Amino acid sequence: MKHLILTLMAITLISSIAYYTLTHPNREEVGRLRGELGQLESQNESMRVQNQGLERKILALRDDPRLAERRARESAGLAKPHELIFKFDKPEAPKAVQVSLDVSPKKISLAGRDVALDKLQKELGTLQHNIPNAALEVRFDDALGPIARQRIQDMVESSPLENVTYVGSPE
Repeated sequence: MKHLILTLMAITLISSIAYYTLTHPNREEVGRLRGELGQLESQNESMRVQNQGLERKILALRDDPRLAERRARESAGLAKPHELIFKFDKPEAPKAVQVSLDVSPKKISLAGRDVALDKLQKELGTLQHNIPNAALEVRFDDALGPIARQRIQDMVESSPLENVTYVGSPE
């Protein structure tokens, strides 16, 4: 009987230790910290490789006369005697293309083409894709109800178009 009690106590003690070890909240924290350690080691390795590249670049800039010459030409606009340098102006930024969206109770017209209400969202995305610098001007007919105005406005605002103006502001 004494042997049985000692065995049960030993089993209870081992079970308690195992339960405590397997369910302890620090176990999850250890797993999270190990994952974070792996990320930091990976980041450290990529920075080490980047540092090596920068060291090679520094040595090249310091020791390679061809590279120093090229940098002097590019940054300061220097030239060898009897060389001609041509400088070109940057092209102008493209101007915005004005596109109108006319909305009335009977039809919706985008850039002069009739569009069904259920296809308007897709057409606005296509417009942005085809004309990235499009400036949309939304014109509402006075006879259009407030719910329809709000629905159209929501579609326009959820589209990828950034330059939108409303003529006769929606109510």
